[in-house]
Amino acid sequence: MFTILDTTMRDGAQHPKIGYSADDKLGIAEAIDSLGIDFIEYGAPAFDPECGAFEEKYRLPADKLVAFGMTAKHGIDPARDPGLKKLISCRAPYITLVGKADSDQVRNVLRLDPDLYLENIRKSVATLTENGKKVIFDAEHFFDGHARGDGYAIKSIRAAALGGAMIIALCDTCGGSLPGAIKRGVEAAKREADVTIGVHTHNDSGLAVANTLAAVEAGAEHVQGTLLGFGERCGNASLSTLIPLLNRLGYIKTKNLNMLTPVSRTVAEISNITIPDSTPFVGAAAFTHKAGLHADGVLKEKEAFELIPPESVGNSRRFVISKEAGRHLIKAKLKGVLREADDPIVLEKIFSALKKREAEGYSYEAAEASFYIMAARIAGRNVDFFETVGFSVNDSFGSPSRAEASIEVNGQRESAVAEGVGPVHALDRAMRKCMLRFFPAMDKVSLLDYKVRVIDSKSATGAKVRVSITTTDGKRTWKTLGVSANVVHASLTALEDSYRFALNDDFSSLFA
Repeated sequence: MFTILDTTMRDGAQHPKIGYSADDKLGIAEAIDSLGIDFIEYGAPAFDPECGAFEEKYRLPADKLVAFGMTAKHGIDPARDPGLKKLISCRAPYITLVGKADSDQVRNVLRLDPDLYLENIRKSVATLTENGKKVIFDAEHFFDGHARGDGYAIKSIRAAALGGAMIIALCDTCGGSLPGAIKRGVEAAKREADVTIGVHTHNDSGLAVANTLAAVEAGAEHVQGTLLGFGERCGNASLSTLIPLLNRLGYIKTKNLNMLTPVSRTVAEISNITIPDSTPFVGAAAFTHKAGLHADGVLKEKEAFELIPPESVGNSRRFVISKEAGRHLIKAKLKGVLREADDPIVLEKIFSALKKREAEGYSYEAAEASFYIMAARIAGRNVDFFETVGFSVNDSFGSPSRAEASIEVNGQRESAVAEGVGPVHALDRAMRKCMLRFFPAMDKVSLLDYKVRVIDSKSATGAKVRVSITTTDGKRTWKTLGVSANVVHASLTALEDSYRFALNDDFSSLFA
């Protein structure tokens, strides 16, 4: 039986920017459990104070829980070892017990006699199994030890098997092994130890996923990793990448595979870590197409440039609007949003405007709301619910920035003054004050992010800048942009598009 162990809450927590509370762990455990993963490792009761609180609050069935610990300390009878006692008394039915499988590590790090340490492994595992625990032995540094050629790595896993370990996970602890070495190590372990062999890889060489797959192809039937590859140094094997691959290869059959992306985003949010757009399967760009040739291919035959259907892992297909895009892609992008784009004349006008605006420095790849505003305006839709008829900004040392703005709506003018921590903040607040008179729903709209990028740096302080703004109304999130040699003017353009998008019911279904 093929099994997967998630160690996001234990090994993943070694990431320098992560620190999980008991409530954080509860949220992660619930999310991971929804994927149907076999084992959920939640921490080390002997030295993680959150483990006790987690166990008390945990309401899901405990049959997947795995606690982590180490072999008995030197010179202490395993039956009396404080760490093993905590493992025996913990709620988890499964225990991951780590022990070294490299003679050099035993001599130089533990400062112990390697042969005596083998007996420690056997007795430590046996102490847990005799007390009703099921042991997964993590053979630390196994592949380095196996490459050393002294036979000690194999002896260590035999000792664990004699103690009653149900699974032995071979660890590429330093992340330096190549797939060939992983394959040879797994094959040797399977020949020499009559127990289920698994693998636990680290990503220091960027090969954690590849090495895990090499182990599986060599006969490993148990895989360990963290959901998004979180972990110390360069991280662990990423289960969000491995799970779809193992499904595709037929080793597992995950019923809830379509939960993978939302679960990954939940875990990332709890961990306060941003998922890189390029993350396989679950990243924002995993099924994004920009080049006209590729986009055309996907529109005609999805398998042309997609490994699997995005919805199968809970992600979605996205076409990026840029000058590289063809008319067919723009038409597909506007389908269901702007029926006027079915008219070849309107489509050509939109396409020409796109090329012209990009030549001026606009980039709609990361600001699609501004593209929809531009296209709708060209198509004759009313998107200009207000007109900015004037603004001014004052900024000086030692005082808050001050802005004044005036807008006009259906012949009625409204003016407002506001202060802010900077000129753009003050201008945004002044504009909002004006609009709230006419559009009360704007009270729910807020800015999430503001970025400025210099377009033509050779012009020094006179360079054009591109301002990108991210906005939300609590249900949707969208991005707009503006371009100008004046950063305040560029910011106002992006702000105006942001407001227009929020007020336009035609776009209510976008970016939900």
